[in-house]
Amino acid sequence: MLRKFLAVFISFAAAFTVTLSAVSNNEAYNTYAEAKIEVPYYYYQMSNDAKSAYLEIREAVLECKKELTLDVSINQADFDMIAELLILHDPVTFNVSDIGAHNITKRSATFDISYTYDKATFDKMSAAYEKRVDKVLAKLNDDMTTYEKIKKIHDLIINNAEYSVDTPNSSNIYGTIVKKKGKCDGYSKTFSYICSKAGIRTVTVIGKDMNSSDDVMHMWNKVYYKNKWYNVDVTWDDPVGNMTDNMTYNYFMVSDKSLKKTHSEDNGSFKAPEAADDSKSYYVVYKKYAEDLDSAKSIIKSELRTAAKKGKVTISLKCSSAKVYNGVKAYVLNTKNVSSVLKDVKQSKNSSLASDLYSYTFEDNQYIVKIIIFYNDTKIEKYFSTLDGISDDMFDVLKKHGIE
Repeated sequence: MLRKFLAVFISFAAAFTVTLSAVSNNEAYNTYAEAKIEVPYYYYQMSNDAKSAYLEIREAVLECKKELTLDVSINQADFDMIAELLILHDPVTFNVSDIGAHNITKRSATFDISYTYDKATFDKMSAAYEKRVDKVLAKLNDDMTTYEKIKKIHDLIINNAEYSVDTPNSSNIYGTIVKKKGKCDGYSKTFSYICSKAGIRTVTVIGKDMNSSDDVMHMWNKVYYKNKWYNVDVTWDDPVGNMTDNMTYNYFMVSDKSLKKTHSEDNGSFKAPEAADDSKSYYVVYKKYAEDLDSAKSIIKSELRTAAKKGKVTISLKCSSAKVYNGVKAYVLNTKNVSSVLKDVKQSKNSSLASDLYSYTFEDNQYIVKIIIFYNDTKIEKYFSTLDGISDDMFDVLKKHGIE
């Protein structure tokens, strides 16, 4: 969930008429370029004076300055964009709690900025998250493709952080990567910042969770890869529940169309780029995408063989349509079908695979089928991070297979 920092963005105190200037602040921009701090994507959707003001305000924010008078000409729309960019989208300006403007003329404006932390505290927090980000970047190497780097950053954030709504700083990069507690805006800003440091263009997207009846706000990312934009929702790929091997890629490198049942963009003053391609989704790239029931059966068999060889606990595949998905669901729900495949895999791989024990989950919105498999005489910790919610009957079944 996305916490709104400001109930309403501060409005100007007086009515005025203004003509936008065409002067841009190249000196301020060059300062950021030299410091290798990427300007957020939405920066380029602002007027020239708003761009200039944003760069100088951003620099003031990093120094925790409380007041700043600028020789710029801005209107209400400009101010709204500056405030939204600083408070909702820019990963490094999370210390801003409020911003207002007064003494507005055709040539200047004074900005008042409030902060959550004093400069000493903010500097320590910034140093701490930079240190963690450097560790993540160290795991990316020149032999990796850009796609592999995007996936690695996605995975590292999920493996590092635990989803938490009420934890302090869960909505920013510090809480997510240093304190390891984050929610959607913390996850997405962290993903955006690390990607930018790795030379990968991203944008944060605000919208609504279509699965909720309470008009819940949500934040995710779009990432630029080979001249196209793709959606990445790190938060919704972070697993919930008590299974150990349950990271998902349901929302990795997908189109807007793929998200339409679950996500609705509502991005305020800014417009996010269109993502119209699904050819780089995880399931297509890794050949786990079923166009028909026969190909689904082949994928299931192949994935189970690979899983048994590597001792993995889960496999998953995505279906191309509701028709294919419903056919695969019916196939998986018939225990004879999957058990027969598991027996073949067990014999061919000489594996400790439990051929008569498996589980499954279905993701109706994304047409994704997931199968969980078990191995005889293994530790229960291989499958469950906690034992909460496991029934006595399930414990008995597991015990019969030597899983304790």
